[in-house]
Amino acid sequence: MRYLLSVVLGAIIGSFLNVVIHRLPREGLRIWDPPYSFCPQCHHRLSWKDNIPILSYLILKGRCRYCGTRIPIRYFLVEVFNVVLYLLAAFFAYDWILLILSWGIISSLLAIAFMDLETWHIHDSLIVSLLVFSFLLSLKMGNLLWGSVSALVGFLIFFILYKFRKGMGFGDVLMVGAAGFYMNIFWLDISLLVAAVSGLLYSLFKYKGLKPKEAIPFGPFLSMGFLLSLFMILRGGESP
Repeated sequence: MRYLLSVVLGAIIGSFLNVVIHRLPREGLRIWDPPYSFCPQCHHRLSWKDNIPILSYLILKGRCRYCGTRIPIRYFLVEVFNVVLYLLAAFFAYDWILLILSWGIISSLLAIAFMDLETWHIHDSLIVSLLVFSFLLSLKMGNLLWGSVSALVGFLIFFILYKFRKGMGFGDVLMVGAAGFYMNIFWLDISLLVAAVSGLLYSLFKYKGLKPKEAIPFGPFLSMGFLLSLFMILRGGESP
């Protein structure tokens, strides 16, 4: 039952995340206004058959039915990743409350990652969402004390980097502080190590070498590290 629900709910929420990623950073658009999906290029209102998560993208071969414009691959990837990550959480989580809170963290991190990658911006509402689910997960797992320490340490470290390192955004600072609640110092260290290494590899690939003055969106790599720690924590049944 939980695996079927993970697929269905993961696909539906993944589709909603695409709305969030596209609309939140753009002026004149709100999540609920207009109250329907539309093509970003021709602005044609999409019908139900254009909005079936994952399947519609495949059926339409990645193009708008009305203007033929290529649909960004991000729409497909977000829905697929959300389903896969929901399934992983369902495999590791030992009860429904833990699973639901993990789903909230997963979707928050996924939206942050793709929004930052696309716009170099992390919306405050996604930070709040991540903070709420992280805090509740820490409370559920009896890790609130160490989680609070981890959140504070992570926030302070990144705040110092924000002040003295050009290119670091304040959204990254808030993101680390919010996610820190569901882990301890050990898992925070692991998360930041994964983020740093993957960010470095991305920079080397993108700029054909190490160029310290070139900035990169760091949210996707922080999300990668935080997701890895989340699954390791779930796998252990408690935050070590």
